[in-house]
Amino acid sequence: MASRNAGGAAPAAMFRLRPPPPLAGPLPPPMFPYPMPHGVAVPFVAPPPRFPMPHRAAAPYYGGAAAVRPPPPPATLSVEMRSVTAANFESELDLIGSLLPMFPILVVDTEYPGAVHRPAAGRREGQLTADERYALVKANVDELPLVQLGLTLCDGRGNLPRAPGLDPLTGRPVELAWEFNFSDFDVAADRHVPSSVAFLQSQGIDFHLARTCGVPAAAFGEKLLAVLPDDAHRDQLTWVAFGGAYDFAYLVKTLGGGQPLPETREEFLYQVREMLGGRVFDAKYLAESCGRGDLRGVGLRGVATNLGVPRHMPEPPCLAGPKSLTACRVLTLIRRQGLYPDGGACHEGIIDGLE
Repeated sequence: MASRNAGGAAPAAMFRLRPPPPLAGPLPPPMFPYPMPHGVAVPFVAPPPRFPMPHRAAAPYYGGAAAVRPPPPPATLSVEMRSVTAANFESELDLIGSLLPMFPILVVDTEYPGAVHRPAAGRREGQLTADERYALVKANVDELPLVQLGLTLCDGRGNLPRAPGLDPLTGRPVELAWEFNFSDFDVAADRHVPSSVAFLQSQGIDFHLARTCGVPAAAFGEKLLAVLPDDAHRDQLTWVAFGGAYDFAYLVKTLGGGQPLPETREEFLYQVREMLGGRVFDAKYLAESCGRGDLRGVGLRGVATNLGVPRHMPEPPCLAGPKSLTACRVLTLIRRQGLYPDGGACHEGIIDGLE
C-alpha cells in the first residue's frame, strides 16, 4: 500500500552468484513512499534459502504428502520494494506476468481507508457469525476505494524473483516485491475512518499525490487479468494473504471491474475460486491453527517474530508492500518448520474470519 515512487519498467533478469564477503558497513535505511529513486534496494527481512533458479513452475507449497524441510537460510538478501503508479503499472504487471511460471505463489496485502461499517451496538466482531462478518466486509469493500495493494511472488521453496544488478553495498543479488498505489480514494470527498487515514499518512502515504499519480483500480484489474495465465493454466497459481477477508474481497472487486461483491458468503467464496483459480490459503489461519499458542492473536509482526523472521530496525512502514513480504516469509517458515505434516493443504480454501 504505500506510495514509494514511480519508476520505469525494469527487465526481468536472473543471476547465479557465489556469496560475496560479508557486509562491512551498516545497511541502508528502509525505503519509504513518495519520493524514492527507482532501483533502491532495501533490506527488510531475511529471505528463505537460495536455490538455483528453476526453469519451470515450481510446485506450490501445499500439495500433498509430508512437507520436505529446506536447509537453513543463508545470509540476508536485500529486497527492492518497487513502487508502482500510473507511470509504470503496465510494464511492472507485464514483468509480473512473465515471472509467474517460475514464481506461481502470489502473496497479497491491501490497505483501505478504514472500516466505516461496524457491528451493531453491543456486539463485537468476534461474536458475529461468518455470514455476518462477510456482510460487514462486503459493505465496506463495496463502498470504500482501495488505497494500496502489496504483491510478493515466490516459488515453492520461498525464493523471490531477482532484480537486475546487485546490491551496491553488499554485492549480493537483490530480490523483488511490488507495492501498487491507487488513485481512486479522494480523502476530501470519500467516506473513511479518520484514524485509519491518519495512520496511513503517518506511515508515509501522500493521498494527494496518490490521487494525481496513482493507478486507477479499474485499469489495474483489467491489466492484471490480462497477464494472469489463461483459465486452463490458472490452477497452477497459489494465492495467499494474512487475515485475508478484505484482501481477497478487494481482489475480487478489482478483477470484477469494481462491481459489488456477491450477496452471500458462499457466492463470494465461489467467485474467489473462479476468478483467482488455483489454490487459496490464509497464512493467519495456518499460524493460529497449528497448535502453537505463541502464534495466536499476535498479529502479522508478532507471528513473524515468533516464527523467527528476522526484524529490520527501524521497522519498514506498516503498508501493503512490506506486509505482503512479511506474510510471504511467514508462509515459508510455517512450511520450513514442519508445523503441518501436509504443508498446510488441510486448510486450503479457508479465509480467516469467513470460515
